Amino acid sequence: MSILAIDYWDKRCWLAIEVENIAIPKEIVDRQKINTYISKYIKQYNINIIVVWLPYDLYWKDLKQLEKTKRFIRELKNKYKSVKIDSIDERYTTFEAERVLESIWIDEKKWKKDAISAALILESYINNIKR
Repeated sequence: MSILAIDYWDKRCWLAIEVENIAIPKEIVDRQKINTYISKYIKQYNINIIVVWLPYDLYWKDLKQLEKTKRFIRELKNKYKSVKIDSIDERYTTFEAERVLESIWIDEKKWKKDAISAALILESYINNIKR
């Protein structure tokens, strides 16, 4: 079983995969090309679960992006019928990524933070489905 995780936004999407129970941050892709990358990852990594994080705010209010993300999930379910499509709340992952980065110096910190955030979301999902 392999999992593709997607952080879906208006301009870019952050991708992470699970390989042998390890969450690995992957590419940042232009949103207009996301379906090409999904198809590529399904074949390349034998993906059988796609998890998309839901952008709620800290107070459980829907954000503008949330409805777009839910629409994207519906499109995935229609297009990739042989792949399980799931979702997970993404709150606090950016804060966790910031804590990880506080102890190390990385150029392009924002991009690295989002990549680490993507891996943390996937790791959380992996831990939840094992219960």
